[in-house]
Amino acid sequence: MRAAISLLVLLFSMCGAQTRSTQTEVQTESQSTGAAAAAAEVSTQLDVSAELKELRDMVVELRVLLTVTQNELQNTKAEMKTEVENLKKENAALETGLAATETDVEELKMDSAAHEQELAALKTRLAASETGIDDLKVENAAQEAELTALKTRLAATETENEVENLKKENAAQEAELTAVKTRLAATETEVDNLERITEKSKVAFSAGLTDSGYLVAGNTELNLVFSKIITNAGQAYSSTSGFFTAPVRGVYYFRFTVLDAPYSRHMGIKMYKNGQYLMGLYDYDTDGQNSYLSSGLTLQLEVGDEINLRIPAGYRLYDSVHNHSTFSGFLLFPL
Repeated sequence: MRAAISLLVLLFSMCGAQTRSTQTEVQTESQSTGAAAAAAEVSTQLDVSAELKELRDMVVELRVLLTVTQNELQNTKAEMKTEVENLKKENAALETGLAATETDVEELKMDSAAHEQELAALKTRLAASETGIDDLKVENAAQEAELTALKTRLAATETENEVENLKKENAAQEAELTAVKTRLAATETEVDNLERITEKSKVAFSAGLTDSGYLVAGNTELNLVFSKIITNAGQAYSSTSGFFTAPVRGVYYFRFTVLDAPYSRHMGIKMYKNGQYLMGLYDYDTDGQNSYLSSGLTLQLEVGDEINLRIPAGYRLYDSVHNHSTFSGFLLFPL
């Protein structure tokens, strides 16, 4: 609209300027030409008439354009008024919204202040947390150092324990080896003893009494010496003392047989162990026949125990080259 108004004003100005210019030119030409002007006056007037006609047409067009422009201006004013009303309404709505916005802004400011306080509190808590984290880091570093030290000590302790265990195992093995050696030595000793015992356990003897006939005991018992060795394996029987001495601990069997000639005095015999009386046999000749006494004992003897036979006081025995009276013994088994 403003552009249209500016265009009309420009056209009016151009028309006026053109008319004035034409008139000025006509007058100037008239005066300058003098006589010639009169001759050309008619032609000039015709041209001016044509231009005036054009100007009138232009003015008519301008009036029509002005009318249209005025109508448009009226419409534009109405539109502008409507637009102004709308703008006022919008402005009122904006003011209302602005007031609400200001209220919201105040609330936001209050919220912002509260948030700032909360943020400050959070920053304080964060600072405290960071301080706590730093303390925890320091404590964690100390704990890690302590843990490393403990691991080192544990490794050293495990090594020491392993060494101690190895020492103990070695000591136990040495003790076991010593025990084995001791047992081996004892076994060897026992084997040696068994060998000696085995050698000594080869014990058996038989001996005849005498070739001289009668042996008579007086008022005391007479120790019998069976001097005629028949067998004496192990040499445990002495043909000079008449004693059997046990070479090994064991169970032995002893047996004797003695003779008395007919029409003799009483016949008797006793067996002793280490001087202690064990048994005795007696016979009284009444029929004029040879009399025999025979018996035996199984005895458990310790090493060094002695066995011997005696004639009781007042009794007698008889023997000759025929070995009527004999004393025998042997080891049944060692203990």
